[in-house]
Amino acid sequence: MNKKSILKMRNVSKCYKDELIFKNVNFELKKGDVISIVGKSGCGKSTMLKCINKLGEINSGEIMFNGVNINEIPLTVLRQKIGIVFQEYNLFDHLTVIENLTLALIKIKKYSLNRSLKLARDVLKKIDLLDKQDKYPDELSGGQKQRVAIARTLLMKPEIILLDEPTSALDKEMKESVLNLIKEMVKEDMTLIIVSHEENFVENVSDKIFKLDKNGLKEL
Repeated sequence: MNKKSILKMRNVSKCYKDELIFKNVNFELKKGDVISIVGKSGCGKSTMLKCINKLGEINSGEIMFNGVNINEIPLTVLRQKIGIVFQEYNLFDHLTVIENLTLALIKIKKYSLNRSLKLARDVLKKIDLLDKQDKYPDELSGGQKQRVAIARTLLMKPEIILLDEPTSALDKEMKESVLNLIKEMVKEDMTLIIVSHEENFVENVSDKIFKLDKNGLKEL
């Protein structure tokens, strides 16, 4: 069965001031694909994810989502369709875990408080953090924060999830808990683009692996 093409990058180049980050990048992501991007630190992997999510602008080329140039899609719509999980977690420190999870459901999805709470508690139970629902981010371990950040993105039900070095700041035990959650996401046929240094992990979960090197992207 042919899988539906969901994202295409066509001759995409990105510069920062006078520095070339990447040039003429082409790749296609299909529904249910897991694609990993590897490369040295600072080579532009995270920048590429941000460009897909429009947290950064490209200098030339085009990024197409479901056949539409992302520049033609309203930002609030695009970011519901393409979720991103940062290595820094980006949780709101002044909100509890449950408040972090329900905020976008209420404000953006316009769900009721009761519906939002039920969905958030269901996903917390799934990731074994229901007992942390009333804790604040600074009361959580790094691995717990990252699982909450992933859960927050999952709740929005995006068509693509971008994972930017999801384990880079974690120790071995915490790393395992996050990698196991991502493995579950893969089993559920989610569409993922993963930037990671975890070579063994990406080899096990990826349909395709690309390397960003010398300003170009090539399939390994």
